[in-house]
Amino acid sequence: MFNKTILHNYVLIKTVILTAIVSLLLVGCGSDQNYKREIDGNEDYLNSPALKPLIIPKGMTIPAEIADFFIYKLDSKGNLGKQVDIRPPVVPIPTVSDAFVIYNNGVVTFNSPLNADVWNKIPNTLNNKNIPISSSDNFTIKTGKAFIIRADETQTAEASFIFKRQIVGDTETITVGLDSLTRGTEDISSQPIEVQRYVVGLFNSLMDDVAPQSFRELPVKDSNENEAKK
Repeated sequence: MFNKTILHNYVLIKTVILTAIVSLLLVGCGSDQNYKREIDGNEDYLNSPALKPLIIPKGMTIPAEIADFFIYKLDSKGNLGKQVDIRPPVVPIPTVSDAFVIYNNGVVTFNSPLNADVWNKIPNTLNNKNIPISSSDNFTIKTGKAFIIRADETQTAEASFIFKRQIVGDTETITVGLDSLTRGTEDISSQPIEVQRYVVGLFNSLMDDVAPQSFRELPVKDSNENEAKK
């Protein structure tokens, strides 16, 4: 006689096992951030054979070579295929009125009115990022090393930063730069694009913290404008 209890238990166990497997697969996909850095496509072109020299049969003449159409052979020394990082560089975005910012050679230079009180809000941003302050005064803030988590990286980097301040009249100029930057055992402080990501990333976090409430609210459309569109 067919036992319904055994069948029920078998189905239940099988369902639990399948659910566990699917969950593991989803977790694996969720933690893999490579899709944010790689081109998704076929890489067969990387295995294309080199062009063979043209063989000219005896008794046949060929047109004279024209330099305009000559193809030079280049030996690529850079990354290829999925090793190429396709992420665009981040840019500093000021959120303070009458402020100016520029990024150059690993340093963000930010100029803003003194009454914006940006300098005194830097410790709060560092605290939110779990970045310790090793020393500070009215003109310099040095941080200790801290792990910086980025959503587009599978391995965290460890970094320390230096903030400097100069007051001229009713404005202050704040610079943000790196003191160290490593990923695992590799020192990446000499890689410009990596430096830019972490320096500008921290600066933009500061700008997000000091942004006025008007920056966080969507503009309300005028009802007269909506009627005119209708």
